[in-house]
Amino acid sequence: MVTEISAQSEFQTLLNDHTYLVADFFATWCPPCKAIAPLYEQLSKANSAPGKVTFTKINIDEVPELTAQFQISAIPTFLIFKNGKQIEEIRSANAPALKKNVENIAAEVKGGGAQEQEEEKKKLEFEEDF
Repeated sequence: MVTEISAQSEFQTLLNDHTYLVADFFATWCPPCKAIAPLYEQLSKANSAPGKVTFTKINIDEVPELTAQFQISAIPTFLIFKNGKQIEEIRSANAPALKKNVENIAAEVKGGGAQEQEEEKKKLEFEEDF
């Protein structure tokens, strides 16, 4: 489910309450924004997880303070945050990049992350030796 942000405080609350936050900065008058919206909605439905992954939409005309804070100069722009810090920026309606980044997040959330899986595997191999 995509949450439409109407205030900076609402964004901050979601950012604090989720490991990952994916933000779509858009405008209602923007054709590329409209074109990628169905994919964003689909990715949100398939990958949202309470407390772990949330998807937001931020209308640049209605929440200009967030637009300024993140120096959004092109739309759509997708920002991805992990533990409150921005880790990725996707400018324009780049569907393959958006999909790849969301799939990576989903894999990490479901599998605990590649590094954690590798550490767990080494731990199990070590225990088998004894």
